Amino acid sequence: MRRSTIIGAVLAGGLALAGCTPSEEPSDQPPAPGTPPPATAQQHAEQGHGSNGEHTTTDREFAQQLLANRQQVLELAALASRNAQSADVKALATELEQSAQPQVSRLNAFLNSAAGQQSGSAPEDDAPGADDAGLQTPQQVQRLSQLSGAQFEQQWKLAVQSLQQGGVQLARTEQEEGSSREMRKLAEEFVAEAQQTLAKLNAPS
Repeated sequence: MRRSTIIGAVLAGGLALAGCTPSEEPSDQPPAPGTPPPATAQQHAEQGHGSNGEHTTTDREFAQQLLANRQQVLELAALASRNAQSADVKALATELEQSAQPQVSRLNAFLNSAAGQQSGSAPEDDAPGADDAGLQTPQQVQRLSQLSGAQFEQQWKLAVQSLQQGGVQLARTEQEEGSSREMRKLAEEFVAEAQQTLAKLNAPS
């Protein structure tokens, strides 16, 4: 009788201890105030911040400024077709036009996409200044349009050179700081192409 009582007490104590063991199953109860979030939640939060932070702004600014650059290249290419006399200059203008047109389309597509827009703003809201991307001022373009022959070609080459160099600077920044795979690829392609154009502009006549 005494032995049965002892065994019963031991079993009862074991069941009580088992009932006090913390459950390994996830609880539906919210964590207590001040409890740090799980590591996976912190990782997702950090990843979300990285994808929507400064790098998205860098991609958008690159696209806006390079778009203005390429649009002015198209304008200068059209001027060369009318005002230039040299076959080499006319040929280079045609090459620039053929490369700039698809770039303009890609940049417009990016800026009109969700990735290229800032919340609450449209692509045209942030127009780059004349000092950005090697752009010529409207007055400079107007004066260039009034020239012809060798004088035009000399000034035209300087204007195109400024645009190409400015574009390369924009592309380098995008390669270093941008996050959009599409814009980084465009920047890489642009640098290679601009270097070839600069070599032609600096080649002896």
